[in-house]
Amino acid sequence: MKTERVLSLLRIVAWVVYIGAIIRAVLMTVVIVRSFFLPEKFNFLNENAATMDSLPINQSGMVLLVVSLSFSIMVLYIQLWEKVKNLLTEINLNNPFTMQVASQLLNTSYVLLSIWIISFIGKNYSHYLHKRVPEIGSVVRSLDPDLTGFDASGVYLLAAGIVYIIAQVFRRGVELQQENELTI
Repeated sequence: MKTERVLSLLRIVAWVVYIGAIIRAVLMTVVIVRSFFLPEKFNFLNENAATMDSLPINQSGMVLLVVSLSFSIMVLYIQLWEKVKNLLTEINLNNPFTMQVASQLLNTSYVLLSIWIISFIGKNYSHYLHKRVPEIGSVVRSLDPDLTGFDASGVYLLAAGIVYIIAQVFRRGVELQQENELTI
């Protein structure tokens, strides 16, 4: 009975975080679009920052790459919480070992791994831009650092590994359960 209450609380938390991830992605999209179409009003964070229209075309492409990497992370983050939300909805405490739950856990580990890989690439590319092309560094720095989402500290990699192992345990549990049903 207590586990069911915790599970229902986790469902609510997953829904809240899922909606928050969508809001965060929409906010990032608005900030990015505003920076392209109203660059003079976008420099409120850094008065000395270069604007997008002051950069040469090839350097604007570099900033667009950083923006697209961070937007990819936002989309993957939404996918992650959608998978968690669906997983918590589908899990049945009376019969938790189903192939559907095992495959959703496996897919969740792949999304976590993808978030880490893109974060790693984005963080290193952003660092490269700060060092090698200072004009772009000021534009990238003028974006909100919380919106870029480049957290390559290894937490997502560790979580992907743990969820992958749990998915394999669930898959083995399904196999054992099917063998047990066959041997009467």
